[in-house]
Amino acid sequence: MREGDTVSAGQVLLRILPIDADTAEHQVRAPWDGSVARAYARVEGREVKAQMLLFELFDPDSLVLRFSIDGSRTLGLAPGQRVQARFDGAPADQIELILTRAWPALEPETGQRIFEAQLPERADVAIGMAAQVRVESAVAGQGPALTTLTDTMPT
Repeated sequence: MREGDTVSAGQVLLRILPIDADTAEHQVRAPWDGSVARAYARVEGREVKAQMLLFELFDPDSLVLRFSIDGSRTLGLAPGQRVQARFDGAPADQIELILTRAWPALEPETGQRIFEAQLPERADVAIGMAAQVRVESAVAGQGPALTTLTDTMPT
């Protein structure tokens, strides 16, 4: 498997062959349908240490935009409200998203409040891509926010 490959739940990603003849081959299988974000074990014949990170998988349909806003500008913002996002380098001008989660407390170091919005299925963005978010709060008006695109693991 290589970065960007699509995988299906149960698909064999890697076979680990034992050094000791008394030990059986071990197969690493994809836990869900998704894509390979990073592959760390690519070289045939390379030893794999216990607890070594082998792959990073993500579900492209579960990506969220996580962003923070100065706490003084977040009164009235709540899940269900619409926000506009513009991703740096993305072909689309703006994407309308709906807030799905709001952290209940401000970050003590920054005074920022964190929010998440679900991205549309198969949005043309990449994990880690920066974005500018425009929100309209019933109380606080509008303001840009620093953002990070993250992924969530299916449960």
